[in-house]
Amino acid sequence: MTRTLYQNALGCFAFLVISINSFGQNADSDTSARQTQIDNVVAGYYKNIGEQSRLFNGPEYNFYSKMLKGSAYFTESPEFTNGTVEYDGFVYKNLQVMYDLYKGSVVMQLPSKIASIELLSNRVQSFDVFGHHFFRMDAVTQVKGPNLIAGFYDLMYNGKTQFIIQREKTIQSNTSATLDSYFTDEARKMYLKMSDGTYRIFSSQKSLLEALKDKKPELKKFIKDNHVSFRDEKEQAMVRVIAYYDQINN
Repeated sequence: MTRTLYQNALGCFAFLVISINSFGQNADSDTSARQTQIDNVVAGYYKNIGEQSRLFNGPEYNFYSKMLKGSAYFTESPEFTNGTVEYDGFVYKNLQVMYDLYKGSVVMQLPSKIASIELLSNRVQSFDVFGHHFFRMDAVTQVKGPNLIAGFYDLMYNGKTQFIIQREKTIQSNTSATLDSYFTDEARKMYLKMSDGTYRIFSSQKSLLEALKDKKPELKKFIKDNHVSFRDEKEQAMVRVIAYYDQINN
């Protein structure tokens, strides 16, 4: 597709979206019907411009050497899965993506499947993969409390109190005679964003209760009465406790 044709397609796309939104506002039509119209226009836009979409401007992604043991990804194997990405303010659905935890970047497979690209992280606002919603956040510096680095955070719970996780992997070298290098297991830094905008860090049931100590007795009773186990489903157990904290913290 020539540059002129690409620009024309982009112009038509923008015109159609604006027209649909204007019509919806003037006629006060049903919101869901209007969103369906917009989704259809977006799908047609992708089909027409193919790999010259605004998404496809990142560098080609090179997979890691098979000599490097373990996995760099949010899942243990480098498999693409259906996902949604918000990029440059546009929401793109039904993309084949995966999340590289070592680089902290979103990888997308081209529709032709001949190559993969690394999306430009500073232009990715959020993405959804394997039932998790990740969003990009700027660095946070606090006088009291933990400092948070810029990057993608997994939004586990979003109420009056917010529960987010920074996930990452690193590379370690084996000290044995084989000198093999490998990806470490996923490391997690868990944070609470309180209603006053401050952040608190925690890592266990004990430190979570300490972070929410104004309701500690009530939370301990809730955990006991409801048999909340932190052993097998640690993150989901934390979600339950934080949600209950919001419920009783009026």
